[in-house]
Amino acid sequence: MDNNQFSFDALLDSDEFCRCESIETQCAMNRLFELVEENISDAKTVDVIRVAGRDYRFHLFNDAFKQGFCFAVKTIKFMLKI
Repeated sequence: MDNNQFSFDALLDSDEFCRCESIETQCAMNRLFELVEENISDAKTVDVIRVAGRDYRFHLFNDAFKQGFCFAVKTIKFMLKI
């Protein structure tokens, strides 16, 4: 990643970036998948929902990180003004 250009995608894709997910989030996703498996008999549909759920979780994490990062930067800028 070029130091003069900032990209959230490059940061998130970097090998130095570690994704952290809470136990609560993991449990909620597992409960969702269990619910789907219990109520849908078609294995192909269950797999499609699993893939969509993982994709949703991935994008949700990225959006939450970006929002938190922007909040941190704005907070630091505000504090430097004081």
